[in-house]
Amino acid sequence: MNQLIIRALRYLICLTGLMIAGQINADELATDNVIGQKFTIDSQVLNESRDIQIYFPPSYDQSKADYPVLYILDGQRLHLLGVSILQSFRSNVKKSPEFIVIGINNHQDKRFEHFKKLDFLEFIEKELVPHIDKNYRTSNERVLFGWEFAGAYVVEALMKKPGLFSGHIAASPYPVHQTWFAPITRLEMLEKKLDKLDSHLYFSVSDGEQLVGDGTAKLNALLESKAPSSLRWKYRVIPDEEHLSTAHATLYQGLKDYFYPYEEFQIYSLDKFEKAGGLKNFYKHNKLRAKRYGFDEQPSAWSMFTIVRNAIRADDFEKFKLYMNEFKDSNMIADSRLGNANSIAQFYVKYKAHNQAISVYLKMAQAHPDNARIHNELGDIYVKLNDKAKAKMHYKNSVELAKKSDDSRLGEYKKDLAQL
Repeated sequence: MNQLIIRALRYLICLTGLMIAGQINADELATDNVIGQKFTIDSQVLNESRDIQIYFPPSYDQSKADYPVLYILDGQRLHLLGVSILQSFRSNVKKSPEFIVIGINNHQDKRFEHFKKLDFLEFIEKELVPHIDKNYRTSNERVLFGWEFAGAYVVEALMKKPGLFSGHIAASPYPVHQTWFAPITRLEMLEKKLDKLDSHLYFSVSDGEQLVGDGTAKLNALLESKAPSSLRWKYRVIPDEEHLSTAHATLYQGLKDYFYPYEEFQIYSLDKFEKAGGLKNFYKHNKLRAKRYGFDEQPSAWSMFTIVRNAIRADDFEKFKLYMNEFKDSNMIADSRLGNANSIAQFYVKYKAHNQAISVYLKMAQAHPDNARIHNELGDIYVKLNDKAKAKMHYKNSVELAKKSDDSRLGEYKKDLAQL
């Protein structure tokens, strides 16, 4: 019995030692995952201290540029959402310029009271924004975002301080059409000031929020009937979401809407492209993009290809020919990825437009002189046209280029040449 106890004690001692060693190794490897910075403002307006979170875009330290600023109400909950969206917008197809993300932390027990009073907006205008503008490189573009009660406060900020923010994004704003704390509703207040507004508003609600949705529907109706052209606005009912999740979809889409037309033009279906205005809308987008953000007004190879691709996906050869003719003088083929250009050539082949397919492949060969597959595809087309001499020439070229580039398809190319 004593031997069993001794063995058990030894086992526990060894196990404890391994756990301690493991913990030490883990501690040595682990580092803090710090996202941005935090500071405190001692607010005279609010008569309290307020924690502020701030995140700088990756290019901030290497640049001397000024940046737009996104201000997020309820930063203790939603600041990281803004950071995540900023990172998503920096993908291959950039959806916005980089921006600074400010999270205004709130106290849950005081949250509703703050969004009833104007002094919280006074704090933002007179203390927070001046502090941010003084200490960091900011542009004159500011966007305010809020969800639920903070969303309704975003609408109030648009009315009470229309020049403070250039963009306003409200997720499930409430209350909009009920008095709650004021003698008249925010909807009634907005109607009185609507004709003077020169700004931006994006607001949304999920399809399951009846009470909140009643208010946003009335706000939408008011804007549809009385909004001036100087107010750029959009309303969206989000399917398959709920009250607690609307902040995520709203901020993502709202920022895209505010920064429009920063993103390179692309629409993912032929039907949507035509309904949006077709080629006329395409050129309008590029003109506006050049004017607001300084991009080249000439469309990129990618944006032109997406239009042609819509016709390919719809299997609409007539629209395909229309768009290819529209872009015939551009560098779309030469500047496109090989796979994209190849899909254009193969669509011509599908409809037996072999000469047009050859033209595409010759442009590809000029842009990519070391690519073996292009010549193999040309050989296939000339076989279809019963031109064995040209087929043989291109098959030979494909084999020679494949040998030089160690192309994995070399065996296929040799087989095509041998069968000829």
